[in-house]
Amino acid sequence: MAKRPPTIPDSELDVLKVLWDRGKGTVREVLDTLKGAGRQWSYATVATLLDRLEQKGMVTSDRSDLAFVYTPAIAEQEVRRKRLDSLVDKLYEGEPGLLVLHLLQQHRLAPDHAREVRALLEQLDAEADPPARS
Repeated sequence: MAKRPPTIPDSELDVLKVLWDRGKGTVREVLDTLKGAGRQWSYATVATLLDRLEQKGMVTSDRSDLAFVYTPAIAEQEVRRKRLDSLVDKLYEGEPGLLVLHLLQQHRLAPDHAREVRALLEQLDAEADPPARS
């Protein structure tokens, strides 16, 4: 059986977002940033979350100084892709078109985003139906 990629709970994602924004950080720096955003976590909680992320291979740590410095080892875009793939599999039976339809029906797009969606759909249609040869 194929090994499933590790999941990323929202709490770990919050910690990863801080590291993506900062580039790297100690437990204290991550904690201070999270507290500034309204999270009321303890030092131990953030340390545990960083340890879990490191065990999953999503962050690395430099332990050469007194305070460990953590660096993201996975790109933000990769995490987004994995989470979206999981969402599509779990809620939309593996059909991404159902997710897109739901989003378009339930959430109003800004005019510039609507134009981009239309242009992309037109491009996809053109690629799917190449012009007939004479």
